[in-house]
Amino acid sequence: MDVSVRRAGDNLHVVVVGGGIGGLCAALALRQRAIRVTVLEQAAELQPAGASIDVGPNAIRLLDVLGLGTAIRAVGVRPEAVELLRWEDGVCLLRAPHGWPAEEFFGAPLLDFLRPDLQRILLVALAPGSLVLGAEVRDVQQEVGSAVAVLTDGRRIAADVVVAADGIRSTVRERLIGADDPVFSGSVVYRGVVPRDLVADLHPPGLNRYWIGPGRHAVAYWIAGGRLLAVNVAVQKTEWARESWTDVASSREVLPFFEGWHEPLLERFRRTDSFLRGAVFVRRPLAHWSYGRVTLLGDAAHAMEPFQAQGAAQAIEDAFALADCLTGVDSDGVAEALARYEHVRMSRATDLQVSSSSAASRFYLADGAEQQARDAEYATLLDRLPWGHRQRIWEYDVRDALQTIKKGNNAECNR
Repeated sequence: MDVSVRRAGDNLHVVVVGGGIGGLCAALALRQRAIRVTVLEQAAELQPAGASIDVGPNAIRLLDVLGLGTAIRAVGVRPEAVELLRWEDGVCLLRAPHGWPAEEFFGAPLLDFLRPDLQRILLVALAPGSLVLGAEVRDVQQEVGSAVAVLTDGRRIAADVVVAADGIRSTVRERLIGADDPVFSGSVVYRGVVPRDLVADLHPPGLNRYWIGPGRHAVAYWIAGGRLLAVNVAVQKTEWARESWTDVASSREVLPFFEGWHEPLLERFRRTDSFLRGAVFVRRPLAHWSYGRVTLLGDAAHAMEPFQAQGAAQAIEDAFALADCLTGVDSDGVAEALARYEHVRMSRATDLQVSSSSAASRFYLADGAEQQARDAEYATLLDRLPWGHRQRIWEYDVRDALQTIKKGNNAECNR
């Protein structure tokens, strides 16, 4: 028997599969538009996981619209500058300003978080009763007037829309398009955190620092309201390819990859007690995200490499766009609304999948002519992009794209 939690007088009822950052943001955005939401999370207990996360202004301004601005600023850290450093000696190749001037320019800051802090804020903001734990979805079926999430325990949750926000190994995606395994990118990431009192002498306040070099890069920035330093590294290591948020490695595993690198960077590694190790997988771009009353969101749709720090930000953009496209729609208009969502989001996400991979290649250049040309470009970059190499990404506002498609639809109707 199908169980529907749609009530008389409600607008649409949407089931979101997955309680990660993308799924929770989708639930908040939909609820803000008076759309009833049920979030199905397979874990019996939702325990925020992971180390650090860097969220650009393009996503922070949307979290502000969702009413989360005060909460996220209490735990996030806004850098005053972002520096790209040479791998061997720490020479600064590019120093891009941030702080209040950048926040004014973009309409929101760049913020760095301990990932569990951000997820906790989203959970607290979720409407009571919206989250169902221990709800593992094994299938999605479409019927006349509804989509049904079928759980492993036999429950069937009917809704007007089902949104797959169930991550890179999405069960719902597989049901929609068939077997399509994630692809190993060739990079392995190590993410660590260090208490401030252990590294205050090493890392200045207000700075995000990236060391870039042959086949490797590392980044350090303050998180958790400045109480912790995130120390993250990525290495090209094609023989090891296990996706995990929980595998633990020591600095003894990390240090050999960086032999000969800048000594202050190595000292940051030594002072990091442990790292979470995980291979970076990506998803091939799809021809479609939406199939009738079912659509994809976040990593289920467009998992990308982390070298532009846009994975979570793109899930947040997805969430906002989805809610906007479903606003004011009745059940009969769902398929058309999801097609609009797909139209607004697919090219942006696909472009960032491609450019995130290209960013890794630029970071990883061996010393030589290409590296020298890149460094020469960095030396003059601020003349063209005064806020640094990610300025174009952060300038984008998904609300502009939504307005453009609405104007186009209105013009079509007026013909």
